[in-house]
Amino acid sequence: MRQWAILLIFSIFCGAATAFGAGSICVNDKDGTRELTNQDINRALLKSKDALYTAFQTEKKNPACDPPGSSGTKAVKGTMASLAATLSNSNIPQIKKACIEASLQREPGNNGYSCLNGQPKKFSNSGSSAPCLNQTTVDFLHFAINKATACISDGRMPIDPRIILKKINNETAFNFYIAYPGGVGIGQLISDPVKDIAGYTKNGKFIKGNASYVLEDLMNSKNPACAAFKEILKNDLKTPPPHGGATKNYCTWVSPDQGLARSLIYGMGYYVHVRDKVIKPALEKRASKLANNAEVLNYLTLHAYGPDGPEGAKSLVRQLRFSNTTAPGEARSKIEGASAYLKSTEKKMEELLDILQPDQKDKHGKSALKGDACVQ
Repeated sequence: MRQWAILLIFSIFCGAATAFGAGSICVNDKDGTRELTNQDINRALLKSKDALYTAFQTEKKNPACDPPGSSGTKAVKGTMASLAATLSNSNIPQIKKACIEASLQREPGNNGYSCLNGQPKKFSNSGSSAPCLNQTTVDFLHFAINKATACISDGRMPIDPRIILKKINNETAFNFYIAYPGGVGIGQLISDPVKDIAGYTKNGKFIKGNASYVLEDLMNSKNPACAAFKEILKNDLKTPPPHGGATKNYCTWVSPDQGLARSLIYGMGYYVHVRDKVIKPALEKRASKLANNAEVLNYLTLHAYGPDGPEGAKSLVRQLRFSNTTAPGEARSKIEGASAYLKSTEKKMEELLDILQPDQKDKHGKSALKGDACVQ
């Protein structure tokens, strides 16, 4: 009787999980008003042979779907133990999938590109022309972002996922396939960060980037979260990827097969480089106490992501006249007040929260606007 009851529970749970995973609902159009039908992004992901997607498929397997005593139990337990080890660092919260799904309800527009055959195919990313993203694709997106955060946080001040959330929500609303000459991929990378990290060739001579250590450190990392990115790291250290400015190069940065993973590594890698090697030294010269405050560093780094760039963030430090008598709270308020880019990210964050918490529309507190409601 007990065995029958256990099997029944397993059957119900696994059946529900399978149905949920295989659903054809467009997660980026939950109410169906946009009538999305383009399945190219979902199809491209299914064809992916990238190590990150393979890791996602492996870790997605549910131990509950192996009946008690089945031969697959040990293997799945090993998989789950590996996953637990990967994400066990409590200092690195994860972005909630519900917030990614809420952001996806927004329409950032612009053009998107699918890469079914390794070649960029353009489509309008607005209205009914935008692609349908099914649950598997969104689950993979959620997995990839948190895996990259855990990987790149290893051995340094952890990345604040709230900043990554606000940056991506502002730039692409997690539409990772957006590309145009002004930016490519989920975080809208431009050529300069790619050159800084991967290096570039000038007059036939290879010039190493100032942030090349980012790829090298990750390649040498023993953090399990980095394992799925090693293939990309190895290839890019040997042969730098093409910059995203030309249409022919878009798939390198937007394809579900390595493009998303590469964009995350370079985007977050550049984030820690600017934070640790540009913003922090600039603060240490004027206000050494603020240089050790994570939130102040993060706000300035987010500003550096905007059109003013890292030099603009350094200029802001001088403009706001920070000193060792400036309290962290005062510094954060001044940065928010002076940065048009931060104001833009907060406005887009309000839009996300209105979708996530419709009963709280226009009443979101400071904690929610900081992103606290979107991490766990």
